[in-house]
Amino acid sequence: MSMIRDSLNGTWILDKTREPWSMNEYLRTLNVDPLAIQAHEKGEKEQDTFHTIELDRHKVKIIKRSRVNNDLVVELVLGQEKVELLPPGERPKRSMATSDDLCHLELVSSLLTVNGNAFVTDTKTLLQESDKSVLRQNLTIVNETSGQSHTTTRYFLPYLDLAPHLIEEKPDPDMVEKQNPTSV
Repeated sequence: MSMIRDSLNGTWILDKTREPWSMNEYLRTLNVDPLAIQAHEKGEKEQDTFHTIELDRHKVKIIKRSRVNNDLVVELVLGQEKVELLPPGERPKRSMATSDDLCHLELVSSLLTVNGNAFVTDTKTLLQESDKSVLRQNLTIVNETSGQSHTTTRYFLPYLDLAPHLIEEKPDPDMVEKQNPTSV
């Protein structure tokens, strides 16, 4: 398999060798509790982060797998706002995706958090380096309540194996037999 891609489609793994990859400042902008930020940092160090993207001219589907996001799925029709009501209190989350081609994607969302309104712009761009393709993610957060904003830039590499979140776990035949014994 090749490390060269001609679109954002496929599975990508966070490149932790390329600083900065931490979400620390992003979370601070949201006024997340410092202990929760520490736990998030520890989790990202211990477990890989994957983004699996399916993008065409009409829609996008992204599956995010990390220690924090266990198969978070985002599905949007390009150019159409989607409103979801989230617990607690049926808080509206507004999201919209746009793309001019299969090498660039922008997701804009707003959400009422416990610390006020948050506006997020997630821009994913395909870059070609000398020997590989790279997905650059610019993640900008604006905390409307505090007036703070921060942009985190992270890089992802093509993941050449089947991503862990796409592997179907098959039941252990011995366990199935123990749970459903056949009578003779």
